[in-house]
Amino acid sequence: MSLLVECPSCKYRNSTTAKLCRKCDYRIGKASSKCYWIDYRANGKRRRERIGTSKRASEHRLREVLSAITEDRHITQNKNAQVTLRQLRDWYYELTEVMQKRSYPDIKTCINNVINKLGEDIRVSELELSMVENYRKYRLIETTRLKRPVKPSTINRDVANFRAMLNKAVDYKIIDSNPIGRIK
Repeated sequence: MSLLVECPSCKYRNSTTAKLCRKCDYRIGKASSKCYWIDYRANGKRRRERIGTSKRASEHRLREVLSAITEDRHITQNKNAQVTLRQLRDWYYELTEVMQKRSYPDIKTCINNVINKLGEDIRVSELELSMVENYRKYRLIETTRLKRPVKPSTINRDVANFRAMLNKAVDYKIIDSNPIGRIK
């Protein structure tokens, strides 16, 4: 039962105390896009779960699994690993508090811009800060219908609405944690 860190370069899973990747010598201690996994045995079977980029969420999930094993309870799956961005978007659009806003069409456009670039079938646990940064770079290069570049304020609005959707899902307990909560 351990906590593992995935190397961003070669995808090898190392212990959290390792400063360098054992396979490729990449400096995982300094990497910002590292992904955390938990490794445990339940009912005689070894299981590994990808948690996401948050170390706090992975430690919380490991404690949850350990207590479930010691109390001989059923281990529930991480909610972030089950929900896709498409499901989350459809749920968010049906919320009455979102539908009643005057800016509802703009919110839909902003969220669709982000999700269409990231991919609709990606799971929430697979979201990383680097993916959102790549989206921002992509949008800065892109041009509008009037052949003008997209302004940074538009990109920030897209990301802010996307982050608000994830925060609302955390509030309603659809997902466990917001994987991009630290981004501005």
